[in-house]
Amino acid sequence: MKIVVPIMPTSLEDVQALDTDRFDSVDIIEWRADYASKKEDIFSLAPAIFEKFAGREIVFTLRTTRQGGRMELDGSEYVAILREIQTLYQPEYIDFEFYAYRDEFDKVLDLSNLVLTYHNYEETPDNLMEILSELTALNPRIVKVAVQPKHEQDVLDLMNYTRGFKSLNPEQEYVTISTGKLGVWTRLIGDLTGSAWTFAALEVPSASGQLSLHKTRTILEAVNDSE
Repeated sequence: MKIVVPIMPTSLEDVQALDTDRFDSVDIIEWRADYASKKEDIFSLAPAIFEKFAGREIVFTLRTTRQGGRMELDGSEYVAILREIQTLYQPEYIDFEFYAYRDEFDKVLDLSNLVLTYHNYEETPDNLMEILSELTALNPRIVKVAVQPKHEQDVLDLMNYTRGFKSLNPEQEYVTISTGKLGVWTRLIGDLTGSAWTFAALEVPSASGQLSLHKTRTILEAVNDSE
């Protein structure tokens, strides 16, 4: 299971202050571009970020207010930013909020590095299997689902669904997260459930229940060393 660490710079000074040595044990870096003050600032920060992390796998994530993020964009603005970042910098992954911008999906069909995402910070919906099925049918690079559990069964359901879908679709990569304290185990046992990534915080978490990089790495190493 790969460890993804988000970065959330709001200025060039924030980018310059990032110590690349602290990311040595990180597999993938997620740039949360929605932390920029406005959409134009994304392209001011981009050259510095891609230069600083040259040669590293990067997920470009523009998390909008429609999915719990910080930037409000209409469909054309959203797609234009994703496509320009892809053209200029070709990050390993581009996050696409499928259920927020479904009507724009045909405009990114040519991109082979999409992470199709669904986020629900209020509940674990009853139709979670249908969501996983629809995203899987679109054959993206990654299917990513993050949901809020209300009780333990929500967490167990997500893990069981992930294992089931991965077993039926072994070539498809899945990233599934149950948020908050209840869901913390989903961040640690991806090798068991079929979830390919876990997200950890270098300093400030970008989501509820996210553990620190040190804790995540320590736990995963302890589990792997127990064989």
